Amino acid sequence: MHIAVIGGGITGLSAAWELQQRGTDYTVLEADPRWGGKIVSTTLELNQSKFLVEGGPDTLVTRKPEAWELADELGMLDQIADPGSETRGIFVLDRASLHPIPLSPTQFFTTPLLTLRGKLRLLAEPFQPARRDDGDESLADFVRRRLGQEALDKFIGPVLGGIYNTDPERQSILVASPVMREMEKEAGGLFAGALQRAFRAKKKPVRAPRFITFRNGLQALTDELARQLTGDLRLNARVENVRTEGHGYRIQTANGESLYADAVIFATLANQTATMLKDISPQASQRLGEFNQQNIGTVSLVYRETDIPKEPVVNGLMIPRRERRLIDAVTFTSRKMPERSTPGYAVLRVFIGGGAPETVDMPDHQLLAVIRKELAELLGIAAAPQTWTVFRWQGGFPQAEVGHLQRVDKIEAGLPPGMTLAGSSYRGIAVPDCIRQGREAARKTLMSLRGGTLPPTSRTQQ
Repeated sequence: MHIAVIGGGITGLSAAWELQQRGTDYTVLEADPRWGGKIVSTTLELNQSKFLVEGGPDTLVTRKPEAWELADELGMLDQIADPGSETRGIFVLDRASLHPIPLSPTQFFTTPLLTLRGKLRLLAEPFQPARRDDGDESLADFVRRRLGQEALDKFIGPVLGGIYNTDPERQSILVASPVMREMEKEAGGLFAGALQRAFRAKKKPVRAPRFITFRNGLQALTDELARQLTGDLRLNARVENVRTEGHGYRIQTANGESLYADAVIFATLANQTATMLKDISPQASQRLGEFNQQNIGTVSLVYRETDIPKEPVVNGLMIPRRERRLIDAVTFTSRKMPERSTPGYAVLRVFIGGGAPETVDMPDHQLLAVIRKELAELLGIAAAPQTWTVFRWQGGFPQAEVGHLQRVDKIEAGLPPGMTLAGSSYRGIAVPDCIRQGREAARKTLMSLRGGTLPPTSRTQQ
């Protein structure tokens, strides 16, 4: 039995890890010259100073335990760092003005973001009828039902829309934030659900931080995962086509290599998978090609601390699309994780591609000019950065619109036997979601090949 995993990001590596734990031969084919996909950590150097920056995600939520559990299996828990709260010092742009997101009672009652009517509507959330079915709806419709239009427009929409780089009116709640629907279904509302979950968390014997990262960057996770994988790992192996051969599949790569596999796990973006399935499953290829995938990018910039205005103290800025800016958000990573910087300097990370997809395609000099203009107008930063770097993913950020999970179910049901989909295009975009999907795809594939039985893991055997 031999299984091919196409894609060497966190999803594909997690699938391979699960196969390895269950004693199955595998090959991982990755088109790029490095493992990890959008999980990439690098160091910027300036004179004698060094700055650790992330190109993609920089923290992981432990409410979804998959990343924590994988780190434990890899023996990496001693490398985990606690970045602290993700919500402190977060502002939202509203009508060209910066406002702190009201998280404390005092902030809530004094914030000009909401009118008195909007505040009263938000406080009435516990009294709203609960929806307890499993049907999908947009993120915007959910927030309107539970919290009101103002909460959607002023801070819930900008925050969640910014995180998922999408339009809340189209984004599926079951993909973007299923936990909110779960709280509504279990406890009748968000406030009650939050209290219920907080009580449960206090009773747990071991409580992980809400968010985690790794001291050497998130890439430490994918680097260690690739290091501990003992199967056939191939970089620079872009798959050109997949065709049936006997009871399995023949995979052809762009560099002329050919591989036979009993089953295939596609741990690639939907648009990439669509190309590979064009000959073997035209209908699935067409449906996957219809998935919307946006440009996304991040830009990390290093400034002298003296070039940053002292007030207001901004750790993060969310920018709603209605503001029509050319950037989507700003994070002060040197305030969020000061150990990754050098005293006397400030490190900012700017997110691009959501409201203005064309920015991701701009040449470096034009992109820097756009960002400098935006930072000057929004945060009063007039100086040029001392050094900077950009990460771009054209068409690399999946959009999950209402009904997305049902569409994925139909596509999977029509795939040839032994083929499985996993990754950010399908059932969740966060790193823990991708780890879960990769491991589930491996188990599902093994069960299909073994008549419904699943071989034990190496830990079970021990």
